[in-house]
Amino acid sequence: MSKISFHVELDNRVKKDGTQNIQLRITQARKMYRVSIGHSIEKRHWNEEKKEVRKTHPQHLLINAATKAKILEVEKTYLKSQVGGKKVSASTLKKQLKKEIIGDSFVEYAKLRSDKIDNPSTKRTAIAIINKLEVFLKGNDLLFEEITYDWIKEYERHLKKLGNSINTIHNNLKILKAIYNDAIKSEVYEPDKISPWSKYTAKKTKTIRTRLTINQIHRLEKLDLKEGTNKDHARNFFLFSFFMQGMRVTDVLQLCWSNIVNGRLEYTASKTQKARSKKMSTQALAIVEKYRKPFLKNSEYIFPFLKQYQQKKFDDDVWRKKIEAATSVINNELKEIAPLIDTTKLTTHTARHSFAEYARIKTGGNVTVISAALDHSSISITQTYFNEGTQSENDDLVDNLFG
Repeated sequence: MSKISFHVELDNRVKKDGTQNIQLRITQARKMYRVSIGHSIEKRHWNEEKKEVRKTHPQHLLINAATKAKILEVEKTYLKSQVGGKKVSASTLKKQLKKEIIGDSFVEYAKLRSDKIDNPSTKRTAIAIINKLEVFLKGNDLLFEEITYDWIKEYERHLKKLGNSINTIHNNLKILKAIYNDAIKSEVYEPDKISPWSKYTAKKTKTIRTRLTINQIHRLEKLDLKEGTNKDHARNFFLFSFFMQGMRVTDVLQLCWSNIVNGRLEYTASKTQKARSKKMSTQALAIVEKYRKPFLKNSEYIFPFLKQYQQKKFDDDVWRKKIEAATSVINNELKEIAPLIDTTKLTTHTARHSFAEYARIKTGGNVTVISAALDHSSISITQTYFNEGTQSENDDLVDNLFG
C-alpha cells in the first residue's frame, strides 16, 4: 500500500459568515481526502506559509492547539499500523477522524452499525446479539484482528454451553460475520490475511414448520366456539390471515375499515413499508362481515385486539410492545384450540406457512406468484416457505384458491 501524507490547509470554499474551514488533507496515491478540524476563520487570519492561525485571531492559541492535536491523532494511528505491520488506507483514517469508527474495535463498530439499521425487528435482533457478545467478553474489548478462526470456534462453544440451538448459534455468528464483512467493504478494516470467516461454516438444521391441511382449516372454521370470546376472535383472526394469503399478524391487527376498498384490501405492509392491494377472497369478506356494525368509523380496527389504542398516541417502541402483547393474547387462545383440530402447535405464523403450502399444491409450485402473495423479499425465502407479481396474477391466485 502506498505512503500516506498529511497537510493542513484552508478550505477554498467561503461560508456564509465569511469564514473558511481549517482542514486536514490526507493524500495517498494522488487521491486526497479532506477532514475539517472543527474550526473556521477568515482568510486574513491564516498564515499560509506556517499553516497556522495568525496571532491576529483572538483564539489563535486554541485553534492551533486543536489543529496540532488532530494531526498527532492521525499520525499516531498511522504509525501504530505501520509498527504492527498492518495496512491502513487514507479512507480509513478519514473515517476514524470523523468518528464514524472508533479505532480497531469490532464491538464499537458493531454498535454503530446496528444503530443505523432501519428495520426495528432486525435492529433489535442485532443489538441482542451484540449484547450477548459483550457478556462473553466480560467487559473487555474485541479488536478486529483478534477475530480468528480459533476465536470463532471458541465463541461457538460458548453459545452451545448457554444452551443455544444450532440455528440460534448459526444466526448469531451470521450477524457477526455480516458486521465484519461490512467493515471491510466500508474500508474501516483491512485484514492482513484471508478473512477467518471464509474458513468457518456454521451448522444449520432444517426447521420443521407446522402447517395445517385444508381439512384442518375447514375443521377450524366449523369449531363451535362461543361467539364474541377471545377464542372466537383468535380463530377468525387466524382464518382471515390464511384466506388473505398468509397476511402478517402485524398488518391484520392494524387493519381498519378504511382499508377495505371495493372488495380489496389497500394497506401499507408494516415490514416492507410497501403499498399493497389484495383482492379479498369470499371467505375473508365473510369473516369481516361478522365484525361490521352500524355507525362504524373508518378509523376503527376490524379486529378487536387493539380497539382501545390509537397508534399515533404512542412512539414506535411502545406501539411495538402493544402489538406483541396482542399477538401473545391471540397465540394463547390458538394454543388451546390446537388439540381440537389435531395439531400440536398453532400460532398466528402458522397461517402463513399453511397458506404457502396450500398455495404450492394448488398452483403446481408457482413460487413466484406465491412469493408475491406473502410479501417476501426474495424467492429464496419462499423456498422455505413464498415482491411483486402483477395484480392480475394475484387476483387469479385468489380465484383459483378460494373461488
